[in-house]
Amino acid sequence: MWCCCSSVSPATRKIETAVAGNFQKQAQARQNAQLALDVALAQLQKHAGPDPRVTATADSFGGSSSTRHYAGVWDATASGADPVAWLVSGNEINPLARTPTSPGASTVELVGRQTTGTANAVLAPLVALTSVGVPGQAGATAATIGRYAWWIGDQGVKAPIAATDKSAFVNYPPFGNDIQQNELGSRIGQQIALGAGPANFEPRDAVNSLLVPNLKAANQLAFLRTPGGTPVGLATLQANFAAWSPNNFNVLSDTAGTGLRRDLSLVPGLLGAGFVAWANYSDARGGYMENFTAPLLPTPRPDYSADPLRRRYRMTARTVENGIEHRVAPVLSFFGLGVSLRNDASNNTPSELQVSLRCVVGLWNPYSSALVPEDLQIVVKNLPTLAVRDTLTGVLRSVSLESNFSNPDGEVKFALPFSANTDPDDPLIGDPDRSSWLPGRVYNWSAPSTNIDPPLTGIPMQFYTRSAVVGSGGVVRPAGAPIGPNTVAGEQNYRIVEADAPRTLTIELRRASTGEVLGSFRSPLFESFTTAAETRRVGDLSDDLAYLFRLPDRAEIPASESRPWLEAPGRDPREFQFPLDSAEGFVVPGNDPQPAALVNPGATSFVSSNSQLLLDRYTSGRDFNEDAPVFELPRAPLLSMGSLQHLLVSGARPFSVGNSWGGDRNAWFDRYFFSGLTPETLWNDTSKPLPNPQLFIVRRKSNGDSVTADDLSGADRQIDGLSGKHLLQRGSFNLNSVSTAAWSAVLRGVRFVGDDNFAFHDVSTSTGTGSDSSTVLNETTPPLNSDTRVAGFPRFAQSAQETFAATDGYLQSDPDTAINVVNTPLFRRGVRFLALADLNALSQAIVALVRLKHEASGPFRTLQEFLAPNELFLDATGGQISLLEKAIADANINVDASLNPIEFSSQFLTQADIMTALAPVLFPRSDTFVIRTYGEAVNPATGATEGRAWAEATVQRTPEYFDPADDATLAPADLTREANKTYGRRFKVVSFRWLTRSDL
Repeated sequence: MWCCCSSVSPATRKIETAVAGNFQKQAQARQNAQLALDVALAQLQKHAGPDPRVTATADSFGGSSSTRHYAGVWDATASGADPVAWLVSGNEINPLARTPTSPGASTVELVGRQTTGTANAVLAPLVALTSVGVPGQAGATAATIGRYAWWIGDQGVKAPIAATDKSAFVNYPPFGNDIQQNELGSRIGQQIALGAGPANFEPRDAVNSLLVPNLKAANQLAFLRTPGGTPVGLATLQANFAAWSPNNFNVLSDTAGTGLRRDLSLVPGLLGAGFVAWANYSDARGGYMENFTAPLLPTPRPDYSADPLRRRYRMTARTVENGIEHRVAPVLSFFGLGVSLRNDASNNTPSELQVSLRCVVGLWNPYSSALVPEDLQIVVKNLPTLAVRDTLTGVLRSVSLESNFSNPDGEVKFALPFSANTDPDDPLIGDPDRSSWLPGRVYNWSAPSTNIDPPLTGIPMQFYTRSAVVGSGGVVRPAGAPIGPNTVAGEQNYRIVEADAPRTLTIELRRASTGEVLGSFRSPLFESFTTAAETRRVGDLSDDLAYLFRLPDRAEIPASESRPWLEAPGRDPREFQFPLDSAEGFVVPGNDPQPAALVNPGATSFVSSNSQLLLDRYTSGRDFNEDAPVFELPRAPLLSMGSLQHLLVSGARPFSVGNSWGGDRNAWFDRYFFSGLTPETLWNDTSKPLPNPQLFIVRRKSNGDSVTADDLSGADRQIDGLSGKHLLQRGSFNLNSVSTAAWSAVLRGVRFVGDDNFAFHDVSTSTGTGSDSSTVLNETTPPLNSDTRVAGFPRFAQSAQETFAATDGYLQSDPDTAINVVNTPLFRRGVRFLALADLNALSQAIVALVRLKHEASGPFRTLQEFLAPNELFLDATGGQISLLEKAIADANINVDASLNPIEFSSQFLTQADIMTALAPVLFPRSDTFVIRTYGEAVNPATGATEGRAWAEATVQRTPEYFDPADDATLAPADLTREANKTYGRRFKVVSFRWLTRSDL
């Protein structure tokens, strides 16, 4: 016989049993933590999955120190401050109150000292797991066998400081080639934010740009480097727990419930023919921007380089639809028409009465780019028939200006040649100022003395002449029998007693080569009048009357207006039919066309120079400081909805889209986006970033197939514009954030880093232009450090470099008084730079106002609501303005001693300027969340906790619906599956890790 005896001692067996028990309890705790994750995902999917949801934190809803990081969800189709749910454990059973001041009696810490530097930063309610029939428990008594807790952190309210900048890889046409970017490609970072910029280090510098692509979790941000080369460190990271995230992604959907945003790059026709014409700038597809490799005549001087900084545009006729108007043409800035009646110079025996016109026309290029110059015409309509009374005989004579000065086709027409100086004997041949119509420049024409019959092409005028000399004969036409002479030799007596009825003149601007109408301008209403009796000697050429009017600028306000230039509805100077109301658009010093009120009879010029007018170029030279660019034309694929502030909206105040006066058109920010995939963009490789490099391509479709270039820009997408079904917006930010540090970092989305600093065209004072290679570094954007860092807000996102040169303190048009009455540099500098202190003040003002809005009616539900005037935000006169406008005012951004707040220039920061930079990344909701969960195993007999586990997951909402049977392109109202109506778009776990107590 034999026997087997165990060699393990009872003590060892006891230890092994205890260890096995511990493992079992720990496994049970982890199971409970995983259960908590499942519950949290279900709650997140239910409440935040549908498109019409917005999110915010409890920080501005009464949250306490341990609940302020709770994330809430609101129904975007409802109103009020009450949320649908708070995303924290216990809420799935007993919804929390509107103000979660306390997490409850039984809680667990899920965010603590290691994450924020403060204990109990997030306490989550514990939920008991019970069971009946547990050994040792009597009958059906439920026993607690475990507990769980979960908390969902809203990442979108934090600044995405590690959003990878992929713009350097956008190196395909028109942004470059396979080797390098070109000048257009280098400006992508001016059009859109390329990731937030924290105050104390630069994520995009040479060192950090290598680290950023590898960051996956928030705690890894501590390894990034400060300017001194030291790590950011855990303490700094903890202090910015509520302000920084590695990156945020958003689905390109509309919280108003229309479904996915549509890609205007692919389907510009969604906004109508006017927008299509404006956006179709490319010469390659019949657009209006000049092909710099084959420039038109006269060619620009200096010549274009192989990679030009400058651009020229052809003048175009009008296209309009849905209120969006497109045309490229100069604007009438000044018009003067002097009328003189006199007998011919035959002493006491004159043979005829003569009528003379003197005409001066000023035209302004309002754009930040040059125009291709060409010969133009103006046609003057509705000229009066003058009633002339001989004061000696009482004979009444009619003199029709239209009949006397009409050309063979019956129109009073003046020819405006643009002298290009191609004559080799002309000393000004190749003059840059006569080879291109330079950005912001005013040119003038004057009619010389002539007595020829008006030709079919129009009465010829002289280019670049700023005065009509009073002593000249003017354009002279016979007007019938002479006025009877006075008894004094050489004198005539007469009075012009009336000019028909009150009248408005119409000035049509036409293309000389085709007669195509480029614009129509209506004068103020001129009153009927009676001149004083005149006694003149033969040869006295003074004007009897003059019709004089000009475009009001700066502080010059028409009598019936209360707002200055560029700030009144219907006063966009680019309007085809301008002004809409002839009594208000142009101005004149009185509406009675008599010379004493309008001209200086003793002066040699037609009208004296007015040094207070921005567009007055009569006595000034060709100094570029006097050029006033105001609007921008596209020269590369659009990337930001904010660029649409330069659209001409008929009857609206200029810069309407994106500003508070944009009205319903500001809903475009919720409904559309730009990928940059226009026909001239040669992108066909999904391994390359899109022209908008902050768009992330979802690599797999719901069926597992890879996303192809055709899926994004193929035939279907060029019809529906729904490329967003395969995209996420990288670097996104929830505008309902109440973190000042987060807002400050996000507002630095457009900034210039290292070698990519802002360099602009070094323009010659004498010519107003220069070679493409002539650039100078902007001294207001020095090497980056915490004291001198700035953010840029571009008014001219694509062309700021071309017109940025300006002389501070330049004294426009008034060298005698040495008073700077017009601060012209403000109109040239198309990017407003803010220093760190101003940026922080703006961020603080924004957050204070967001909190005010939250308290009153909950989060902003849409971008349109965020951009609109609100009764909570009032200007100095009590008028409603938007949150950003109020924040700009509260931070005194536009009240600097060097910035005249009357001048609505590109240095006057507006909401639309901020939206130009931030429109692609701002959302009223978050789609990236972090979930922390806790599970514990409980001994049902003793009630003791015998196992604990913590976990963390990052989850991301995706474009596909919860049930992929419904295509992602469907709007919520068109869904067929009940699951999708309830749960919306699918959340996916993108990362997971187990935590220990020391990680909290």
